[in-house]
Amino acid sequence: MLSIFTRILIILTLNLLGALPLYAEVKSLEQENVDFSVKPQKLLGGEAHYFYRELSPKKLSQQYPEISNLDSLGLTQDRKARLVISKQVYIVKKPVGFFDDQQLTDERYLSHLLAGQKVKKNSPDSFKVTVPGEAGYTYQIQSFFDADDISTLPNAKIIRAVTTAKELDVISKGASTIIFTEKKEFSKYAIGGISVSSYIALKEDRTMIITYNLWAFSKKEAQALDLKKAFLEEMESTRDAIEKFK
Repeated sequence: MLSIFTRILIILTLNLLGALPLYAEVKSLEQENVDFSVKPQKLLGGEAHYFYRELSPKKLSQQYPEISNLDSLGLTQDRKARLVISKQVYIVKKPVGFFDDQQLTDERYLSHLLAGQKVKKNSPDSFKVTVPGEAGYTYQIQSFFDADDISTLPNAKIIRAVTTAKELDVISKGASTIIFTEKKEFSKYAIGGISVSSYIALKEDRTMIITYNLWAFSKKEAQALDLKKAFLEEMESTRDAIEKFK
């Protein structure tokens, strides 16, 4: 699954075109701390829990150093950037076996999640995405999967990021799949972003998804956009899209 702001950028484009999409309402409860406790029973009742902050690179390194360790793209080195960090946890009505590396990098599945965008597969785990329209843009997606042998990962930054992701939540150590994704080379709107999602079995047909995101925008773009509103809309629409995929 792709991260929050990949779909947020779709919503921002739709807003620019004057067409805000409507999604099924989800009871989303904001948490005060990024390391908030995961509460499966409440999530099984339909809730989605999240943490969200907008801050400078300096404040990120001071307040959330563990999130800084996820930064494989050097986003935190851009002192002029406005950073967004978030964590979201919810449950979907899918068996955990659905979320394997083949499914998560399937062109048809990504096209379903990124409705309205053109997805072109460059390699087994990388894609070029094009958002059409007058306010359209392009970007690249590159995914990496956790493995028992981390030496198979391409570089030290990715190894550090994946290792950190497994340590952010104890429950993630029992994840069936962990996917680490880079979004980069944006032609508009964003500097770049990374996300890491863990897929954990709760029941035979229920999977908990824990996703951390780190995004960088220019200060001008961040000031002009309601990023938190877009974040919440995307969180609801993504869960809905996952459950509806056949």
